Amino acid sequence: MQKIKIIYNPTSGHQLSKTSAHNLALQLLDLDYMVKLSPTMNESSAYDEAISANKDGFDIIIACGGDGTVNEVVNAMAESKSSMKLGIYPTGTVNDFATYLGLNGFTRDLVRLIKNDFYIPVDLGQANDKYFVNVAAGGKIASIAHETDKALKTVFGKLAYYAEGAKAVPDALSSGFRMTYTVDGVKYEDNALVFLVSNSSSIGGFSKIAPKALVTDGYLDVIIIKDTGNVRDVASIFFKIFSGEHVEDDRVVYFHAKDIHVESEQPVELDIDGEAFGTTPIDIKVADYKLKVFTNIKE
Repeated sequence: MQKIKIIYNPTSGHQLSKTSAHNLALQLLDLDYMVKLSPTMNESSAYDEAISANKDGFDIIIACGGDGTVNEVVNAMAESKSSMKLGIYPTGTVNDFATYLGLNGFTRDLVRLIKNDFYIPVDLGQANDKYFVNVAAGGKIASIAHETDKALKTVFGKLAYYAEGAKAVPDALSSGFRMTYTVDGVKYEDNALVFLVSNSSSIGGFSKIAPKALVTDGYLDVIIIKDTGNVRDVASIFFKIFSGEHVEDDRVVYFHAKDIHVESEQPVELDIDGEAFGTTPIDIKVADYKLKVFTNIKE
């Protein structure tokens, strides 16, 4: 009998995580899985529960929450070099990684994937000593996710992000920075507003921000939006993000990399999967650990 631990964040999204987790547990119990429900109690408890699940011989772990909950669970799995498989039940505000994997939040669909053992080996990024499933980012614009009040995100969902984003735009447009980035031993320099090192194509609710990204190709996708000092330039670039055409723009740098080091003349705020992560400098690379994730997409 396979053992499944469901880790759920009771405050994630619109407070539906607890109900969703219980419904999921009931359906899995009907299929004769052994199921344990574990609510998160603080910022590190998802990580602690995942560490415990690995030590206790669980076969599958399900992260029921948003990108933050998934990130904690994945860090525990990667540090433990766990052979457990990961299910993601998206109940957070944005759920970028789950969106990319085609995980829609329907209980029956996740149960079907688990029952049929549909999973793929997925790349992880590593920023210094922390792993990420989706993105490592730097710049004032990138900090919106972790600066948005968690209580507001719970009640208002994506609207809280949009409101915070609207407030941050004037400040962000005047917060460019000089960055140096090293790829395969070669140094480059740019004036930037934001840099993104992405595992998937979906960031911040924009599904085509890294349009060529694949989570199984062994590479990370790097996007740098240059600071030209012109507000109209920034506006035109962001309109192109909806279609993915921004990566063809001369004001955007876009490339694949396995390893990148970023420095800046002044400390730049960093964000890892929607959570604050100090300031530059930072070393980012493809991790040597592959994550087994339930999904029906094939790359």
